[in-house]
Amino acid sequence: MSLSKTPANQTIGMVEFIFLIASLMSMVALAIDAVLPALGFMATDFAVSTSQIQFILTGLFAGFALGQLLYGPLSDRIGRLPGIYAGMLVFAAGCGIVLTAESLEVAVLGRVLQGIGASGPRIIVTAIVRDCFEGRVMARVMSFATTVFMIVPIMAPMVGQVILWYAPWQYIFVMYIVLAALLSFWTWLRLNETLDPANQRSIHPKALWKALVSVLKNRVAAGYTVVSGMVFGGFLGYLSSSQVLFQGIYGVGDAFPLYFSLLILPNVVSSLLNARLVMRWGMYRLVQCSNIIVLVFSVCLYAYASTFDGVPPLMSMMAFFFVIFAGLGFQFGNLHALAMEPLGKLAGMGASVVGSGSTIISIPFGVVVGMSVTTTIIPLTLGLAGCSLAAVLIMHWVRFGFGRPRAGSR
Repeated sequence: MSLSKTPANQTIGMVEFIFLIASLMSMVALAIDAVLPALGFMATDFAVSTSQIQFILTGLFAGFALGQLLYGPLSDRIGRLPGIYAGMLVFAAGCGIVLTAESLEVAVLGRVLQGIGASGPRIIVTAIVRDCFEGRVMARVMSFATTVFMIVPIMAPMVGQVILWYAPWQYIFVMYIVLAALLSFWTWLRLNETLDPANQRSIHPKALWKALVSVLKNRVAAGYTVVSGMVFGGFLGYLSSSQVLFQGIYGVGDAFPLYFSLLILPNVVSSLLNARLVMRWGMYRLVQCSNIIVLVFSVCLYAYASTFDGVPPLMSMMAFFFVIFAGLGFQFGNLHALAMEPLGKLAGMGASVVGSGSTIISIPFGVVVGMSVTTTIIPLTLGLAGCSLAAVLIMHWVRFGFGRPRAGSR
């Protein structure tokens, strides 16, 4: 697949298409990462502990999980683009609530709305790519988009920190509103509708239930959804605890965005490599090998950290995490492509169930791991190891279990 080609149903080139869908995907990452340096200030303003302020993150993920169930079926009925615009509007409304919040509870409510809104562009982008591509080509497009998308987690904490140097944390949410408006305009200007009228589906509850059951009964789709949840659960544990990890345990202060961003770089590299390797090795092999890498290095980091009472030297910890996050970079795009592959005519509902299901599965693991990291990194290493072990076992079952034909072998 050449990046000079034009995607099906589009008039824009492949490069602009990838940058646009990556930008739409990035609203979730931006909503998470730009606010990380502000969590300490928010905890002070709302008079809560550093553990309680993590609900600013988990509230967004809860809304994100809920919203994905709504936008997929809606986009199967009215089209992909209207769902994107609706999501951006809800996202901006959530930002407005957080801006005026005087308590943590109200701020979390706003974050839930942000998550519901951001889930629209994120889940519909997956359906758009599935409308235009399939199989390994879809995985390759998603890998390129993920590579661009990963620039946001690198830059977002730095952007948030710069805003905090000159203004209160509320201005981070003003930035969110401005970017939502700009992305909506870019989408309206350049992206064409990709839903084939022949694939429009009813949003009657009975029709939705039938489509939902069809997705859940598909062993490949359901199995890889669970795997995605386990993989993201470990990563969410890191995201939730990153501010405590770097500023609390290691005391890096305002350098937190730098350390956080450095650990995103291996994700970028592995996502870019995945775009090349997936056509040769296949999605299953890449994901399963990377699961094993994450498991081995998480266990090794646990053993190493134990010799330092749970707080190994910062640079040593970074080295271990560099390899672990490189492994994770091979997984996210491939797992979603594996889960979506048998769901061509159910792209909207399929994207909803896969995205929402994986997020719902990940939240309990992320919350438990994140709130357990207070004085040592031991809970984080155990969380990553446990989630990766579960992912290895479930993937093996999906492909070989109960003597059925191989599934998801591309």
